[in-house]
Amino acid sequence: MRIHKLTLTFLIITIILIGLHIWRMLTYQTYARKNYSFSVSVAEEHPIMGKFELISENEIQSITVSEDYKEDNAYWGFTSGYEFESFPLPYTISTHWISLRERKIYKGSFELPHKKIDSFFKLEKTRMEKFQKYNKSPVYGYNFGVGIAPGGMVTVWISGSYFFQKEIARYQAKEYDSYNWNASGQELLNALPEGFDSRSKKTDSIIKNNIPAEIEKWKTLSEKYQYYIKIIGFPDEVTSTDLVFFNQESDRYIANNTAKHLVYTGVPKHIDINKSELKDRKSYSLSEKYIAKFKTEKNNLAIGDTLVFVIRKGLNDRIKTFVTSTSKIKLKVEE
Repeated sequence: MRIHKLTLTFLIITIILIGLHIWRMLTYQTYARKNYSFSVSVAEEHPIMGKFELISENEIQSITVSEDYKEDNAYWGFTSGYEFESFPLPYTISTHWISLRERKIYKGSFELPHKKIDSFFKLEKTRMEKFQKYNKSPVYGYNFGVGIAPGGMVTVWISGSYFFQKEIARYQAKEYDSYNWNASGQELLNALPEGFDSRSKKTDSIIKNNIPAEIEKWKTLSEKYQYYIKIIGFPDEVTSTDLVFFNQESDRYIANNTAKHLVYTGVPKHIDINKSELKDRKSYSLSEKYIAKFKTEKNNLAIGDTLVFVIRKGLNDRIKTFVTSTSKIKLKVEE
């Protein structure tokens, strides 16, 4: 009889503990919490100061771009992140900043694409399994990157391991008359150019001479196209090719002569050709003229045709890159 009562007591305690654990999971959202970081970057020579917050259902994580920040600690598409451990994935981003070159104030609160973010976190495991054999020290976790461009354009990227960065959303902030986060920001804006002091002499000169913001340039750099990436002519020891695009997306592609990768992203800006285990890397930078080439080829596309960006190994380990289309690629490769 005593044994029966003891068993019943343990059973009741177990049920209570399980109930408390489930209640904690539901209220604290332990099942949805992740480790990630958050960073803010700015367009080169377009300094800002402001406040940016990632907001989950129950919590707010913020990063403050202070008066000393300007463009000196960040550049477009990347900056060192503020790390958050075991927090829910964000639902909203709140932005409020001063564009010092434009002499304008912007503000906005934007809903993030929750399903897309969740799918990227699940994708990380697949990407690690795909490329881990080439790198014995993979990087784990994702970073949310926010880019502030002139004209109030807000770009949000998510970046992970193996040179992966993907644009997940783009927003347009609204212009405001006053900066209501703190007084020092409004005072700096009112005092320009006398109140501005940058470590960059070029940026300092731009602000003090009131040179207009390059709004159209940054719109052009952020344009995206649908096209194939074709990597041909490389020996077997070349395991992968890393591409960075003008819209600051980046990715790693398996290199072989049969692969043809369909993408929707910016124009290629930088190429890294890798050999086994990332040894003997060869790097190539492409000029902004390629953006014009993509535009021209796109305007000349026939119905049903698709752009192709070719990376081809030439003589003396030199590479040749060109833009063509699926209907012309055989002719171009044979040249």
